[in-house]
Formats: sequence, structure tokens, C-alpha cells
Amino acid sequence: MITTTAKTCFVYGTLMSEEVLHCLLGRIPPMLPKVILKNHSRHPVRRQVYPGVIPSTSTSSTVEGVLLFELSPMEVKLLDFFEEEGVDYKRADVQVLIPDVTSLDEATQTLIKKSDQDDYLTDQMLKTQAYIWLKDTSALDIAKDWDYEEFRRKHLDWYLQSTVEPCRHEAEKSNL
Repeated sequence: MITTTAKTCFVYGTLMSEEVLHCLLGRIPPMLPKVILKNHSRHPVRRQVYPGVIPSTSTSSTVEGVLLFELSPMEVKLLDFFEEEGVDYKRADVQVLIPDVTSLDEATQTLIKKSDQDDYLTDQMLKTQAYIWLKDTSALDIAKDWDYEEFRRKHLDWYLQSTVEPCRHEAEKSNL
């Protein structure tokens, strides 16, 4: 397992929801939307409401998501617990594209620079971590792309009650 020193994390599924983050972490960390993970694809997990991301052989495949900033080591542990790191997903080092950095407000540019000078590759690329699907791809519906807006409309309330809240309580009982 990768050590929990990450200050940023690229998320692309249910964790893009402020409601999910608040329920799980007890706060909404600073976020930057419309961040791109290249050479990967996002697919629904069969019989679930969340996605998995896998590396793609197509160089044109991209996944749009959200970059979370200022995550504490405890919050990263909580995200690992939620994502079942090492079972369903592996937290892996990735590089994400931040489109048009110059158009970002000064506070967001400062967050990017503060995330760690060593992680800042260029004006557009940033080293971070993301949860990459670890199980066999047969568990994913490869023919489909996961739809965040559909998740919000059809499943968010149920997901908060049936998955996120119980996970948070289980983590608290486990002293995470």
C-alpha cells in the first residue's frame, strides 16, 4: 500500500459529490472540477451505482473528474477504507491535466502550487493519486461510460444512506 502522505487526490465517481465528501470526511475539501485523467476510461461496476477507472489502450480516452486538495493523512486513510483500497481499488500515482491553468482564480492557483512543488509538473500537469480499479475488468460494464449526473438524479440519496453513512460509522468504530 502507498503511504498516506497525499495532499491531493483525483476522484471521478461518487466522491465528486460534495454530499458524499461531507458525509464521509465531515467536511468538503477544496476542489477543482473538470480535471482530466488521460489514457484511462471510466465504466459502471456491474450491479453497483459507482464506477471503476482502468488504464486504456486508446490515447484518446480520458476521464473527467475533480481534484481534491489539502487532504490530511487521516482523510486519505478514510478514503482508502471507503474505496476498499487493495481489494476493489488501488491508490496509484497518476498525472492529471488541469485545463487552462491561467484562467483559474488566484486562490485555486495557490492551492495547486501549495500541493507540493515537486508534484507540479508543468502549467497543466500535476502529479497526484487516484483510485484505479483493481479487480478483473469483467466486473465492469466496459461498453458503457458511467454517468455522474444520472448517479446524482437516481441514486445519491440512497447511496448516502446505504453506503456512505454506514462506512463512516464503521470507520469510526475501527478508530480510523
